[in-house]
Amino acid sequence: MSDEKTNFRNELTVIPGWAIGLAAVAFIGLQLLMHAFGFRRDPHPPTVPVQLCLGLVMGTVVACVIMLIGYVNGDAKRRGMRSGLWTAIVIFVHYAIGFILYFALRQPMSSACPQCGVTVKAGFNFCPNCKYNLRPACPECKREVHPGDRYCPYCAHDLSGDAPAGGGRLNPVAPGATA
Repeated sequence: MSDEKTNFRNELTVIPGWAIGLAAVAFIGLQLLMHAFGFRRDPHPPTVPVQLCLGLVMGTVVACVIMLIGYVNGDAKRRGMRSGLWTAIVIFVHYAIGFILYFALRQPMSSACPQCGVTVKAGFNFCPNCKYNLRPACPECKREVHPGDRYCPYCAHDLSGDAPAGGGRLNPVAPGATA
């Protein structure tokens, strides 16, 4: 459960400072507008506690939308996508369709090669810089295994003789040879 909290906190750091500041200003501004001008023309205004609750709810919703726009902007930058374009899409495409499009179409996160440190796009099997095998496979059943595995979790093939000390590179078994 602590990993989930840590991941959520890490995701919150993606929201840029301008979005947090703008959300705070919008929240406070909505409170002032609601209390100053909200129910002046209404012949039977709601009670003061109801007015306070309405102001808080409206301010919170607007602040959350602004911070979500900021999250899309920061997340698109870290994924190597066009952040200005995606920010404009989520602002101008109404009824949350822009947000749905972004989260459905966003690119996976890039990662660093464990051997040379070059940024590698998600889905690559080998590092384009040093040929490090990012997704080692069992030579017997060809399914993905982890570099530290001693046996294949799918076919129980002994991987200890196939992986060099550096890990990550598995030597394929020659066709017709038995392991």
